[in-house]
Amino acid sequence: MKTEPLKFLLLKGLIFLIAGLVLWIYLQPSYSRVLVSVSQGMVSWLEKKDGEGTSIRLQENMIVYIPSGLMPGGEKIGVAGRRDVRDIHYNSVILFALVLFSPGLALRKRAWILGAGMVLLFLTQVLTVLVQIKFMYVIQLGEYSRAHYGAWDRNIWAFLKQFFELIGRFAFPFAIWMLLTYPETTGYLTGHGEASPKKKKRGKDRPTRKAPRKRNGTTRMSFPTGE
Repeated sequence: MKTEPLKFLLLKGLIFLIAGLVLWIYLQPSYSRVLVSVSQGMVSWLEKKDGEGTSIRLQENMIVYIPSGLMPGGEKIGVAGRRDVRDIHYNSVILFALVLFSPGLALRKRAWILGAGMVLLFLTQVLTVLVQIKFMYVIQLGEYSRAHYGAWDRNIWAFLKQFFELIGRFAFPFAIWMLLTYPETTGYLTGHGEASPKKKKRGKDRPTRKAPRKRNGTTRMSFPTGE
């Protein structure tokens, strides 16, 4: 088995990326509903103690955060946060293309890696939603934010929001891909993995040294003549 040229691997990766984009157009509505449902369950569980209580809704392609906690004086808050849900989960297409593009993987293992990778990436997408919601409470709710959170909280959650939205959305699929495929991918490309072409064993074609043989009570060493 020959190692695939780098140009061929890049072309294959581009093809799978386009295929993933087309597939995601049809899958993303259902995926968005699952993401909202799981995120709502996580938020409800985490907010039991602080009483902020957030309602997460999906309006077409927008994910909407509605804080149901009371402002000082009992004033209710309306819609305070709105994001395009596709910005949160479109990095699934990147992971899809990376796993299918990876060389040196058997079909069964590739399918397992794709499934496990998608689960891990889904968890990072839920975390992104949770960070966006907390950022809304800490910074975007005016008097409520100033009364309940300090400068340290604002700095931390502003940093986390920027990290998850700008860096994490690209870094997470690549990190998960490397975590799950590092031995096979690097081994195949460098020629040292199980899937790489087998090398001749060192000394396979070399003449072997013959065992010493006895003659007239003495031991003589016999070596190959190279003929």
